[in-house]
Amino acid sequence: MRDMSSLFKNQLAAATKREKAELVVKNANVIDVFTLTTYNADVAITNGMIVGIGTYEGKKEIDANGAYMAPTFIDGHVHIESAMVPPEEFTKIVVPRGVTTVMADPHEIANVGGIEAVKYMIDAAKDLPLDIKIMVPSCVPATNFEHNGAELTTGDIEKLFDEHDAYGLAEVMDYPAVLSGEEKMVAKLQAAWQRGKTIDGHAAGLDTTGLNAYRVAGISNDHEAVTAEDGLERIRRGMYLLMREGTAAKDIEALLPILTPQNARRCVFATDDKHLDDLVNEGSIDASVRKAIKLGVDPLQAIQMASLNAAECFGLKEKGAIAPGYEANFLLIRNLDEIDIDDVYVKGECVAAKGKMISTLREAVPPPTYLLNSVQLEPLTMDRLALPVHSSKAHVIGVTPGSIVTDHLVEEIDVENGAFQPSIVKNHLKLVVAERHHKLGHVGIGIVKGIPIKEGAIVATVAHDSHNIVACGADDASILYAIEQVANQQGGIAVVRGNEVLANLPLPLAGLMSLQPFEQINESLQKLEEALREIGFNEEWNPFLTLSFLALPVIPSLKLTDTGLFDVTQFSHINVSENK
Repeated sequence: MRDMSSLFKNQLAAATKREKAELVVKNANVIDVFTLTTYNADVAITNGMIVGIGTYEGKKEIDANGAYMAPTFIDGHVHIESAMVPPEEFTKIVVPRGVTTVMADPHEIANVGGIEAVKYMIDAAKDLPLDIKIMVPSCVPATNFEHNGAELTTGDIEKLFDEHDAYGLAEVMDYPAVLSGEEKMVAKLQAAWQRGKTIDGHAAGLDTTGLNAYRVAGISNDHEAVTAEDGLERIRRGMYLLMREGTAAKDIEALLPILTPQNARRCVFATDDKHLDDLVNEGSIDASVRKAIKLGVDPLQAIQMASLNAAECFGLKEKGAIAPGYEANFLLIRNLDEIDIDDVYVKGECVAAKGKMISTLREAVPPPTYLLNSVQLEPLTMDRLALPVHSSKAHVIGVTPGSIVTDHLVEEIDVENGAFQPSIVKNHLKLVVAERHHKLGHVGIGIVKGIPIKEGAIVATVAHDSHNIVACGADDASILYAIEQVANQQGGIAVVRGNEVLANLPLPLAGLMSLQPFEQINESLQKLEEALREIGFNEEWNPFLTLSFLALPVIPSLKLTDTGLFDVTQFSHINVSENK
């Protein structure tokens, strides 16, 4: 193998035209993300790096025929597990979409399997056309108010940094621990500080004082801004604003009004959580770029946000631009307004064309056996699903489509024999979260409004962040059968009516991911959509991802854990019944 000095000399020889470059892209309209202009030039590439722009000859030449040559896209924050596939299969979905680098937080699988699960994700992320930068989960468990499958200690985090080359510290979501300077949290932050690692934020609902504390803690970015004011306050404090556009949370439209030429360089795109069917049908960061353009952002500005801004946010010094000294990761685009991608190149090699992978991927890394047997549920009975109430008024979780933030409602409910009864008229469904990691027998029961199904139940073993079983439905029999279905198959999502499974997607890997090809999974998701219509759900949004966030007690305002209803504002459990 040639040493670095030899590679460097080869690149210099090609840059100065003393030798032909290995590859030259001729007649390209280069997108300059530094000046937000375009110009026609040849781009010379050697050893996977761009070595020159101008007029060049190459050992191999391709004619761009005037196509736009753009840097590839970077996802500033993503949970790969939300696509329900492991890293290898995820690569096949997003790389043809122009995404060649992702900042990945394996927080979901870490909550199921701990440090060994994170090691699996690191191994599964290696040697792919997609550069997956693994950020170490900072809050496993997310809170002490629920029960997950494992814990990541400061020692585990240090080991993942030092022995497994993890890139940074992922979203710090336990804001009370940060604000109070809690010892364990400070130790985790210090582990990142000492190693010069990027620290990601999760400042959901924080006021300006809380944001000040986050910046003092060294947290440099945040993806939880949901209003223009939220976004501006983060930028004012020196944070990068990650504009999120996923399946449940769609924040770009709300945040774009603050975008100006003066602050745009602090703005980056992220998907956070996006279901596989949305990735296939809409795209990843390319969809964010298209949406921003549709909403009035200049195409070159949107591409800059998806590339150079993201690279600088995360210290990726050789990514994000078409310029000498940068990796030859580029797209050939015919139509800037539509971001119509012809070809995707990674380090000078064409890996995808016309929306399909053409590069052969290595075989998938087999997951640890224990991650295929992660659902350990204490058996449930119908009696266990009853929700006794002492008042006709109750605290109700209010769902808003397109947001993972919920409303804290107090409403009149239907009561029979001292227990809550679901009401289709009031759109009140029963919500259940059942602990599924250690057979603890914990079952939290609450009321949710805003998921308009008319009968039956929906269920998933994907329930952020502890990933217990979450189900909601119009009757207890359907809810119980749905929970038993996913428990028996070691994870999944399903639509159930009575004792009939209308549609089902098994997720045997940690109860989060399938081991099937993504095309097959997409077909199963389409069948789930059809089954949803059978039970009366006719909305355009995805209820499963919404359902999964109803168990996350770090996102305002009201959520349900396996031990009961949780008021995020008070950061404590409350009774479902309203006090008389």
